[in-house]
Amino acid sequence: MREGKYIIDSIENGWVKLLLTENEEREEVVKKDQFTHPIHQGDVLLIKIENNQISSTPLIVETENRRNQAASLMEKLIKKNR
Repeated sequence: MREGKYIIDSIENGWVKLLLTENEEREEVVKKDQFTHPIHQGDVLLIKIENNQISSTPLIVETENRRNQAASLMEKLIKKNR
């Protein structure tokens, strides 16, 4: 795993699938218990590696921006299909 900004794609059965934000094609899977703060699908995190341990920081503003963009796109699609 490399350091960088990741998006939580999914959380299932104690595992978290992360996508690197640069292209959302690089995928990493880590155990949920490696996170010391609450996490949710769609969260944007800054991941660092320290002493072979994952250190993550929630990026709240970026997470909200992405959620707002997704909601706006969904609204446009709904209006287009009416």
